[in-house]
Amino acid sequence: MAKSIKPEDLGEAIEKELTVYREGVTERLDKAASAAVKKLVKLTKSTAPVGARGRFSQSITSKLLEKSNRGSTYVWFVKSPAARLTHLLAHGHATKDGGRTKADPFLKNALDVVLPEYEKAAEEAVKND
Repeated sequence: MAKSIKPEDLGEAIEKELTVYREGVTERLDKAASAAVKKLVKLTKSTAPVGARGRFSQSITSKLLEKSNRGSTYVWFVKSPAARLTHLLAHGHATKDGGRTKADPFLKNALDVVLPEYEKAAEEAVKND
């Protein structure tokens, strides 16, 4: 049975329904984002280059930057002191004898896998009622 409302209460009723909808969508998007960043960390740890020190992949992690009623913000990063290597490994760098090292696009390759899956999950989160 449908709930009847007075015309003067219509604005309040619409606002209430939209709030409930927004909260549901935000919760589903947060779950999708959390899963995506965990998968990104796992992929980059498994495909990161291994150097002489061998500790780079152990420094790869993620964290929740912000959680608000608009959603959560996650960040992928590499902890210090290996953080300075990320750009050099992903893009290559000059060597002391004048040559260049080959770039290792481990992060781009992982993003190419994770982002389409996240986009699909985000679309489903918005469409799913």
